[in-house]
Amino acid sequence: MQYSQLPKQAQRFIRPEGLPEQLRLATKNHYVCRGLAILGLLPLLSSLLMAVTLDGAQQTLYQFVVVLLLPVLLILGTLKHHLVLDNPSKQRFVQLQIFGYHCQKAYQAPLPSTELLLRHSSYDRSQYELKLDNIVYPIGSLVDATQVTMFFASTFNIPAKEQVSDFPHIHNLIASSTETPLETSSKLTKTNNQSIPDAKTVFNKQTAKPQNSSTTKDNDNTDKNKQAAPFVPPLWQPKVILRLFYPLPFLMLFGFIMKYLGTL
Repeated sequence: MQYSQLPKQAQRFIRPEGLPEQLRLATKNHYVCRGLAILGLLPLLSSLLMAVTLDGAQQTLYQFVVVLLLPVLLILGTLKHHLVLDNPSKQRFVQLQIFGYHCQKAYQAPLPSTELLLRHSSYDRSQYELKLDNIVYPIGSLVDATQVTMFFASTFNIPAKEQVSDFPHIHNLIASSTETPLETSSKLTKTNNQSIPDAKTVFNKQTAKPQNSSTTKDNDNTDKNKQAAPFVPPLWQPKVILRLFYPLPFLMLFGFIMKYLGTL
């Protein structure tokens, strides 16, 4: 499978540089450093503004803050933390990169031991995501998620698994070389529908008269325990809560500007 065949959602975190020998995937620490660098721009710009407009001891104070924040944000902005899948060495590892310099490899393990799991999204059951080692990537539709999973499995010889056809159980994702992602996803959907009991059958079981033996009650209890609990979507999703804080840096910057204009 070629890189150009991947969906656009997957191409955001899968870069073509180094393929098919090596692939670098950004980890959570990578995005945390970038987020801290972006948030740190607000106090840096505010301190820079005060250092230019004020004078005396206050100007010296804000100049000291600028000198202190500038190297910290520069390091955070250039810091990269990647999960590396390396085909020549058949290894996966985590590597830190700063100012173009690659640090020592950590958490090395064979490529076949990497967890590659296709499953439902943690926030929306109609969407699907891919779990690669300890990193979770939201993909979208089942066809796109299956396509990305097959790309990793075929490029790096990683055993792929799925948690869609028989949730919450995990099974191997078996797909032939001539089978398209659409056919594979359709097969998963059919298996998932077959694993869900028919509503009429469930109703007949519930309204049937109980037999005069204790084994019937035991069988009913075991059947209830085997049934998976229904999925209840969370009322407040973390992404929605984070969106409420998006205007906060701009409001703070607007407040600093208004305070400065009020002192003129």
